[in-house]
Amino acid sequence: MKLLRLKPIDVLSFGTLKNFTAGESHYQSLEFPPPIMRFFSLGKDIKVMGVFLEKEGKVYLPLPADVLSKRKGEGKIAFVPQFDQELKRPFFFGTESVEQAKGFCSSEDFVQKYAKNQNFELVSLDEGLKREERTGVKLNYSSRIAQESYLYSRVFLRLMGASLLLLIEGAYDNASYTTVGGERKLARMEEKSIPHFVDFLTQEVSVDREMLYKFYATTHLYFDPQQEVRINNLRFSLEWISSQEPEWVSGFAKPFLYMLKPGTVLWLRAKDSGVIKRLCQISAKEPVKKFMQRGWNSGLLLEVR
Repeated sequence: MKLLRLKPIDVLSFGTLKNFTAGESHYQSLEFPPPIMRFFSLGKDIKVMGVFLEKEGKVYLPLPADVLSKRKGEGKIAFVPQFDQELKRPFFFGTESVEQAKGFCSSEDFVQKYAKNQNFELVSLDEGLKREERTGVKLNYSSRIAQESYLYSRVFLRLMGASLLLLIEGAYDNASYTTVGGERKLARMEEKSIPHFVDFLTQEVSVDREMLYKFYATTHLYFDPQQEVRINNLRFSLEWISSQEPEWVSGFAKPFLYMLKPGTVLWLRAKDSGVIKRLCQISAKEPVKKFMQRGWNSGLLLEVR
């Protein structure tokens, strides 16, 4: 397992599935983190199990989808809900008026607080993630003039003092520079050592039958919620899903699928006992099953205390 740091030289574009120059949409937004397939070009055997941000030596993860904050952006504290056995769902036992939180979670807070079901401080990286909107128009190449009704806007991402940090396994192309995302923007590439985070990822989790666990998704997820969840041949029942709105994901040699975003939290009850590495993968049905060796369905298994 390695952490691979990509420092872009210019803005980044990861695109969407909307053909915004063909009249389907005139605005191309940008979501972070992008699907892991945007980085498969780094090596034919590379396995990407997470896309994070790194700034000033610290790692920042997509905010877990189950955490809450005070409404209207008034709060800076992320409240971690408990699981109510009577309601059979996560529930926040507090007096504040809350909503789904937005922002990022530092790796220190994730390991020392969120993974222990404790509240933590929300991190905003607005200054490190600058979105730049640019407008263009599709040309009619036969007449060399602008085509009517084909004005469009695209959003690019500029990392200000921040870098992409990929959690990978397998070999990657050993080079000082690589290209990233749409338009193949240049980025510096190097391995990064963050021992406390890697040590956490490589821990083993003891799974006890009937106990409750959380699975924090570090990549997009695709599975059948009507069936039991399997992780390393251990069975779990799905108690609840905390997520943002799913999105359509596709790419080279991969089907067009509606997938849950990174940061999704699955509440699972163990039906078997055993031991699982904290960084693991949920078994997937076809057509994603054959792509799991590239990293899809990856996440972190956490104890619910």
